[in-house]
Amino acid sequence: MRPRSVRFASFEVDFEQCELRKSGTRVPLQNKPFRILELLLRQPGALVSRQELAKELWPGHHVNFEHSLNSAVNALRQALEDSPRECRFIETRFGLGYRFIAPIEETAGSRRAASSIGKTNAHNDYLTGRFFLNKMTGDGIQRAIGCFQSALQEEPDYALANAGLADSYCQLALSGNVSASDVHDVAREFAAAALKTRPSLPEAHVSMGLVRMIFDWDWNRADDDWTRARDLDPSLPEVHRARARLLSARNCHDDALREIRQARDLDPLSLAIGFEYAWLLYLSSNFQEAIAQSWRVLTLEPSFAPAQTILGLAHRQLGSFDEAVTELENACTCSDRQPVAIASLGHVYAAAGLLDKAEILFDELVAQSQRRHVSAYWLALVYAGLDRRQLALEALNTAYLQREPQLLWVNVDPRLFSLHSEPDFLALRRHLRFD
Repeated sequence: MRPRSVRFASFEVDFEQCELRKSGTRVPLQNKPFRILELLLRQPGALVSRQELAKELWPGHHVNFEHSLNSAVNALRQALEDSPRECRFIETRFGLGYRFIAPIEETAGSRRAASSIGKTNAHNDYLTGRFFLNKMTGDGIQRAIGCFQSALQEEPDYALANAGLADSYCQLALSGNVSASDVHDVAREFAAAALKTRPSLPEAHVSMGLVRMIFDWDWNRADDDWTRARDLDPSLPEVHRARARLLSARNCHDDALREIRQARDLDPLSLAIGFEYAWLLYLSSNFQEAIAQSWRVLTLEPSFAPAQTILGLAHRQLGSFDEAVTELENACTCSDRQPVAIASLGHVYAAAGLLDKAEILFDELVAQSQRRHVSAYWLALVYAGLDRRQLALEALNTAYLQREPQLLWVNVDPRLFSLHSEPDFLALRRHLRFD
């Protein structure tokens, strides 16, 4: 019995409805290109000759079909974002025909309208969850989790929703809003569930790579996951964003910026990717460019605290302390006094010689830690600004023992450059195996 639908990479083909979808969103495709795709998918890996395609698509017509067939194949490739030279899906055998070369999964499909409605609702919940996750706020992450959970209630095996939940818990940990030990198991479970349901889903491989980077500090396996995701769908922005993070953390700044620019080009309106670009420019000591990129993000969302934070930090590195303090005070206000913003402002106060103000913010972080999780990494930043090196190193060691994900940046964060010659810092670098 022939399957009613199949999946490959981020795409799903519904033969009954004659629809091509990418990540649940319908991709417009005319009848002839769709019929070519159907014929290739019915015989995956096998050569389908041009004559066979012509017989199926133009039966009984003794006309020159070469131009029409080429046009239809080109339209299909455009819909799949495929290339004849670097093909991922459709391989051309010149003068002979075509082969579908990507792995596919057969899916049961459904004839019932209720099932179709459920899938539509689940995908809408998923897209809404991604929207909230992209806001990079504590409230946004919690709302994203609710949306992804709602999607799973509609469709229990919805792999994209499982990947979204894994990403949400990774983001919670990376932001320092929760302890890594509280969420690493659940993040791994959701990433594994996504992979189990759809082994060829690139988003699932991205999620598992994030788990391995953020919680396991297993840089090589994380990169293997993202290489697999990129092979499945090089047009997925989050693949390039994830690889850029790790490359930057490992001091490969040129490669990191190349990757994040690819992510930005694929999704130029993403606040998260725009912020990430500014952050990686800052980490690579391109401070003027970091300022310019932060402003680009702020034109999209003027109260976006992560971009305000980078703007302030970059101004501090250029010696513009008044501008730095203004932007970081804005970040504290717009983020509802998140520890990352408070620590950044405290560091800048200390560097500007405003020691009393830095001490007040340090005390605020300590007070917050009595009622919520505050990463020891944030305390280390203020200590480093105050030039209390031993206390900063002790805080970083605490962060290491608690496996705080913010240590991903310890090797490249300009706020910690004053510690780089310290023996305890060099030992920490060796433990993290960045090299």
